[in-house]
Amino acid sequence: MGFVIYFAVLAAIAAIGILFYNYNRKKYSVCVNALITQCEIREKNFSLEDNSSLFRKTYIYTCEYYYEGKQYTYKFQQGGSFQYAFAIGQKTEIYIDPDRPDKAILSHTPDKIGLIVLLSILGLLALAGIMILVLIMIHSKIGPV
Repeated sequence: MGFVIYFAVLAAIAAIGILFYNYNRKKYSVCVNALITQCEIREKNFSLEDNSSLFRKTYIYTCEYYYEGKQYTYKFQQGGSFQYAFAIGQKTEIYIDPDRPDKAILSHTPDKIGLIVLLSILGLLALAGIMILVLIMIHSKIGPV
């Protein structure tokens, strides 16, 4: 009975994650062209164990876009391994919330990454549950050692 509850909870978590992903995708549903107008680079210095330094760059982009004849500004930052290279004057597509056009996201890719991570974790939990079930079945047939 405990395993039924375990897998029901896993299914509920997966369903909530998928619903959240679809809600966010519907919320930012209008694609508009934006123009990159500024790029600020911030560097953070990290000291490593061998006393060497490592610099991590964060790019803060400002872009302008028009929706229904009105101009809006959107700032986004990128750092780490998931970076796109944008140049000042470059055009890119962003997604906006038609109910609040001042709210925007660069793309739905981070949402997909979150969904992939969520489903991967759920898959690992499901495999762990199956392994525990198999071990319990083997242990009950062999008996305590």
